[in-house]
Amino acid sequence: MQNEMISDEDLVAYLDGEADPATIGRIEAGLRREADVRRRLDHLRLDVEALKDSFALLEPPVFTMPEAAPARGRAAAAAVPVWGTVAAACVALVVGFGAGHWQQEVEAPKGWMAYVAAYQALYSPATLAAIDQPQEALRSELARVSDAVGKDIDLAQLEGLADVTYKRGQVLSFKGRPLVQLAFATPTGVPIAFCIIEKKEATAPSDQIATLELEGLSAAQWTDGVHDYVIIGGQDTALIERLGGQLQAMQI
Repeated sequence: MQNEMISDEDLVAYLDGEADPATIGRIEAGLRREADVRRRLDHLRLDVEALKDSFALLEPPVFTMPEAAPARGRAAAAAVPVWGTVAAACVALVVGFGAGHWQQEVEAPKGWMAYVAAYQALYSPATLAAIDQPQEALRSELARVSDAVGKDIDLAQLEGLADVTYKRGQVLSFKGRPLVQLAFATPTGVPIAFCIIEKKEATAPSDQIATLELEGLSAAQWTDGVHDYVIIGGQDTALIERLGGQLQAMQI
């Protein structure tokens, strides 16, 4: 049984009770035989529990309204939970430059970065606090994750970033395209995500880095013409700019 056959998407579906019987069989066989599959499932289980807790905080209290006659000529508005939009964003994700030039506060993008931002907004310091992997596990995981987007990322590059600690990598999916999330935490526990997705069509490379605010979080995004990148988390714009510049200069 090769654990490469079991994706993070498969494991999330398994945790949600939505995996098909064949996938369940592969995962349960992997859990019996391979420590790496068990470790990945444990990490994703922490994510799922953190998301559930976040949804509980976002859900508004229920008020009992007195009965009243409907107003004429006006349709009743349907109630929509506050977390509905954010939940849809998470589902879309799971299924579906030191030398650079800075472009300040571009318009908030739609598409994959909007979904990344909605997902990251649900993270709290508790999400990554329990994750402490040995070097060998980090290297193995990073090789698998970076390969999903045609990259060869060196763990030393990620661990060399100042003011953050590298925690783990995941392969998500946006509309059928692999989307890599590399998670970091600041010394105070603020979660920061560095995400990479391969472009549908190659474009001219650019050395510009744009700063944004997405879902109340500081972010920076850039492209090398083949892949798009975003780093997002917290409200320390100076830190995000510095990390973005370092990552772009590394040509990860």
